Amino acid sequence: MAIQISDKIITQAIKQAETSYPHECCGFIIGTASTDQSGELQAIGSYYLPCLNEKSENRERRFLIDPLAYQDAEDKADSEGLSIISIVHSHPDHPDIPSEFDRVHAWPGLSYIIISVCSGAASGYRSWRLTDDREHFDQEQVRIDKGV
Repeated sequence: MAIQISDKIITQAIKQAETSYPHECCGFIIGTASTDQSGELQAIGSYYLPCLNEKSENRERRFLIDPLAYQDAEDKADSEGLSIISIVHSHPDHPDIPSEFDRVHAWPGLSYIIISVCSGAASGYRSWRLTDDREHFDQEQVRIDKGV
């Protein structure tokens, strides 16, 4: 499993995470997903689409994407022959590891990039994919295209 994104996409997501601190941020990576010759799932990001954290309370530990914002992102991607391949969010002052809350609310089939932000500065990011049985996340490789 791997997700391939441009340097521009991760830079935009990190900037949003740092600007949103101490609250969680959220957004989408729009792109394509396919299976390679070995049967491994490959996702390739085309662009980043930030969205607002609509959570009214405990925004330091939770994010909420308005269902209409999700539908708009899905419709936009579909009109371009693309799809949502990743949901990005930040963990202020916590590691870039999915929480139990993340596991319960995630969907199999998507990548989940989590950006750790400590004292307002991004300290790392990793991508995760929920298993089909919804029991745990597997870490997936993030490939960054430099200069794109």
